[in-house]
Amino acid sequence: MKKILALVFLITSMGYSQILEPVKWSTSVKKVSNLEYDVIIDATIKPNYHLYSLKVPEGGPLPTVFIFEENKDYELVGSMTEDKGHTAFDPVFELNIKYFENSAIFKQRIKLKNKKATTITGEIEFMTCNDASCVPGYDDFEIAI
Repeated sequence: MKKILALVFLITSMGYSQILEPVKWSTSVKKVSNLEYDVIIDATIKPNYHLYSLKVPEGGPLPTVFIFEENKDYELVGSMTEDKGHTAFDPVFELNIKYFENSAIFKQRIKLKNKKATTITGEIEFMTCNDASCVPGYDDFEIAI
C-alpha cells in the first residue's frame, strides 16, 4: 500500500515539473594529463530539496543519470563519481537512500583519442524531492575541450 501511495505521490507531483526548477547545473573541465580530463558537473540544489544519488535501491526514487553522447574523439575512463552525500531512511519509499542537499559534484574522467579539440555533450536525468512533492528533471550539457 505504501508503495502505491509513493507512486501516486510521484505522479501527482509530475505536473509541477515544468514550473519548479529545484536544481541548476553547471560544468567545468580539469586537465589531468596530456590527454585526460575530468568533466565536472555541479548541481546547485534549492533549499529543502534533495537530489538523489547515482545509485538508489530498487523501489526507490529515480537515480541521477548522466548520458554521454558517443563521440569518436574521446572515451570514458571508469565510472562517474559523486560526493559523499547523506544516507537516511526515507519514509515515503521505506528505504535507506543516498541524497544531496544544497550542492553535489559529479565527475567523469575522459581520455581524448587525439589532441584535436572536441565537444562533449550529453543529458542529465534526475529527481528531486522535498517534504511535499517530487520533481523529475532533465537537462543537457555541452563542454568544449
